[in-house]
Amino acid sequence: MKTGIHPKVHKKITASCSCGAAFVFDSTVEEVKTEVCSACHPFYTGKQKLVDTAGKVDKFRARMAKAQAAQSDEEKKGKKSKVSDARKAAAAAKVKIRTSSATDVVRAVKKVKGAATKRELAKAKTEEEAAKAKEEAKKAKEEEKNEKTKEETAQTENTEAKAAEDTKPVEEAKPEEK
Repeated sequence: MKTGIHPKVHKKITASCSCGAAFVFDSTVEEVKTEVCSACHPFYTGKQKLVDTAGKVDKFRARMAKAQAAQSDEEKKGKKSKVSDARKAAAAAKVKIRTSSATDVVRAVKKVKGAATKRELAKAKTEEEAAKAKEEAKKAKEEEKNEKTKEETAQTENTEAKAAEDTKPVEEAKPEEK
């Protein structure tokens, strides 16, 4: 065996799966992580499990829903399809919809429209509250301004009254004639 050309073998590394299972063995790699192992793979367990890597399952379901909708559109020939309308509404709302059938698309779009309506109502409510708060602040400022002008007017009147008293000629007491 030649020396210096073979990779280093790491003894007893732990390989972990997304399901939580761990396995110990020797490898040339220091760390191993997997998405599916013999403990969770459908072939070994007999149970169906969907592993969604980067939304692939959602994309597949969307393609299937689109294909089913196209097929039903072709069958109706000229009749307007609720599914295509729903898909258009979903596209207009720019919402990602997870679907497994064409009827699920329609239900999802109804939910999206309801959520949009709720969001719009909440937004309008907050805008209305903000407008009320602005109006109240404006009224408070006006009242404060009015009070200041009243105080200033009262002070000027008082100073004018004092000035008038100061400028009155002092009447000398006249002796009474008998």
